[in-house]
Amino acid sequence: MKKLTSTVSATLHKAVTVALFAVVPMLSLDVLALDVKPSSAKPLQPAAQKPDPRRLPGLSQSFIKDFQEVSETLEPTEEALAEGAKPNPQRAKQLADELSKDMEELNPYEKVMLYQLYGQIYFEEENIPKTIETFENILKQSPNLPVGMEAQYTYILAQLYAQEEQEKKAVQFLERWAKMTTLISSNQYSQIAQVYYGADDNEKALANMLEAIRLNEAEGKIPKEDWLGFLRALYFFKEDYNSTLSVVQALVRHYPKMNYWGQMASLYYELGRLEDYYRTLDSMYVMGGLKKENELKSLAGHFIENEAPYKAAKVLDKGVNEDKIVKPTAQNLELLANSWRLAQETDKALVEMKRAAAKSEDGDLYFNLARLLFARDEYDAAVTAASNALQKGGLSRPDSVHLTIGQAELARGNFDEAIDAFKKASRDKRSQKFASQWISYTENEKKRQDALKDG
Repeated sequence: MKKLTSTVSATLHKAVTVALFAVVPMLSLDVLALDVKPSSAKPLQPAAQKPDPRRLPGLSQSFIKDFQEVSETLEPTEEALAEGAKPNPQRAKQLADELSKDMEELNPYEKVMLYQLYGQIYFEEENIPKTIETFENILKQSPNLPVGMEAQYTYILAQLYAQEEQEKKAVQFLERWAKMTTLISSNQYSQIAQVYYGADDNEKALANMLEAIRLNEAEGKIPKEDWLGFLRALYFFKEDYNSTLSVVQALVRHYPKMNYWGQMASLYYELGRLEDYYRTLDSMYVMGGLKKENELKSLAGHFIENEAPYKAAKVLDKGVNEDKIVKPTAQNLELLANSWRLAQETDKALVEMKRAAAKSEDGDLYFNLARLLFARDEYDAAVTAASNALQKGGLSRPDSVHLTIGQAELARGNFDEAIDAFKKASRDKRSQKFASQWISYTENEKKRQDALKDG
């Protein structure tokens, strides 16, 4: 039955794991390296000592002969395989049916052996309900079967019930099995944890998963990736984000996939550890792992706030113009332009501000462009940009636009145009005093220039 046991185990593991992770964030931890909170439950405990051996009924020679024929029809010997024999489950079942006609005359241990054959036949036919029924018939013969065999089929039944999504029945058989074994392996604890999870007992699922990892690490082994992933999910569902973070940090350390880095960043943010959050984003960016617009913009914003505008500009420029991750909206282009401006890369800032202004729904970005051009002493272009701002409308401070036009016209020596712009600015009380000063200055400068010409 070794083949059957391993097959059931693999089938159970696949079925339960797929179901769990498709849905899908302090134990005395001298051994366990994870800084996590313990479960309020305890892991399944094995028996303190082995059960006493049993005296079993003997097998008759005729039964042994018939049993061997069925068994070798189901699984031919190596010699028979070499001679061309092939497994024949259908014929094996016919022979087993012949043997079962005398079921009442068989002793309990002989029934156990026959049920074993039926169970394997049904399992290979993928008839799980009949497999379960047959294996339960094996257990009904207790105590007329070896303790080890009873424990083996109890555990297999737990697996089969879990596979059939009858996890509460599976738990019953697991707890019964534990009383018959003195050793539970780390792999078994991991499967036990998943069964408890399926039975809606998350605390026992957590306790058994922690025990699986503890045993694994006690052997000097790194916890398996899917075990850590399951543990992470259990803590996340408990909203224990500190423990979830510890598990994700272990995943990043041992299985450094980019999605784990992203989960770690999200948990840092959730816990308010913003410096760690931004350091993680920066590391992800260096590794090419930031693929979302909000992540890139968040990182760029952090660089700006920490007086690193050049880094911000490089992140945004690559996101907008190379990788096409950040959409070239007016808002995003303005952020890029301002990053270049703060980094004193005015040529690059000018290019992006022009793009931003052209996409804007109001005139404010054209006004920003005008101020940038004015700062570069490009007065003609500044007047044009400011005029575009007024034409587009929707301005938050039209008076400020008129002031900029006035200053640019004054710099060009267009005194009348400058005075006209300042007068328009003065209509707004917020700029009245400042505009009046500019009007006086411009009128005096015009008189001075006229005097120089007359002289």
